[in-house]
Amino acid sequence: ITALTAPQTFWDWSVDFYARQGVEPALLALQDRHGLSVNMLLWCLWCGEHFETPGDLIIKKAVDIAHWWSAAVTTPLREARRAFKAPPVRIAPEAASALTEQIAKSELAAEKIELEALERLAAENLVAVTSAAGAKGRARKALAGYIRHTEAVKTAGFSVSLIENLIGLRFPSSESDGDFGG
Repeated sequence: ITALTAPQTFWDWSVDFYARQGVEPALLALQDRHGLSVNMLLWCLWCGEHFETPGDLIIKKAVDIAHWWSAAVTTPLREARRAFKAPPVRIAPEAASALTEQIAKSELAAEKIELEALERLAAENLVAVTSAAGAKGRARKALAGYIRHTEAVKTAGFSVSLIENLIGLRFPSSESDGDFGG
């Protein structure tokens, strides 16, 4: 049994994990093709490592936090940043570049605030674990709970294998904690 060290902040954990080979495209495919929140997917994996499996009510609260923040803050910033890739009006390249950089920094700051809110939700409502044993299974259950709150399973091409791939990117394949959702 592996003992957990002092947990990284959810932000630091997410930045480290996102930088791993294969993680970004897996997360963005689940977001862009199936409407899943990258931050919620990360939160479920992180919770699996550091807490007992969140129940339906806590997952619903997390979904509400992520959805509201994304709709009100992050998505408008992302759309503004992306608009500069093909602006409808002629803008000086230097001005467009400078503003795009500022928007990108604001978008990243908004992402960090969302992750901090999700981290607080977990810390205040979930029981911390003292061992890494079972983390894969807890993460799998949290992901299944999250997906039940979405329309992802109704989207073309959605498959449990996409979630299993994401789980495999975080946890060694030698660890077996049961089937998805079980």
